Amino acid sequence: MTVLILHGITGNAENNWQPWLRENLMERNVDVIVPNLPNTDHPDRKEWLGFVKDLTANVDLSGLVIVAHSLGVTTALDFIESLNEPIYGLISVSGFSDDYKHPLNSYFLAEKPMDFTKVNKNCKNFKVVYGDDDPYVPQTSLQMLADDVHVEAVVIHSGGHLNANAGYLSFPLLMDVLLEWGINASN
Repeated sequence: MTVLILHGITGNAENNWQPWLRENLMERNVDVIVPNLPNTDHPDRKEWLGFVKDLTANVDLSGLVIVAHSLGVTTALDFIESLNEPIYGLISVSGFSDDYKHPLNSYFLAEKPMDFTKVNKNCKNFKVVYGDDDPYVPQTSLQMLADDVHVEAVVIHSGGHLNANAGYLSFPLLMDVLLEWGINASN
């Protein structure tokens, strides 16, 4: 299996829990891709999608798991929607897909609605995780994603945006989900 870890807007591959997860997966000899997405302060939706498509061009999609944070989840969903075959799974961390009119990312989200018929067809497993006091994303938007992919969300009390500011430099729950899904070097 391959794990692709995507950061959010204004982020990078060395933010939050991403380095911790990368190291834990590498210790298990799992193939990990942790890119710095382009133009993170004002990302272009099509550019982020194209970047992810290029990164995964030679990856066996049936063994691909995406772990994405915040706006990176929207890009993961765009990628999944665009496929002709399913990936193994998506773990959404503080993710959303609707335009909740925040000035930082509304332009990105307003470009197009997500086609969850295609998303659900093209992803075998979903996990949605978010904090019950996220300071950036409304609870309704966070829960809407769980509803759209037909899973019960894992809501973390006082989790904030599940980023470094909320104390998330490690995130054992993510490893637990990946191990539950059978992530190991032999897959």
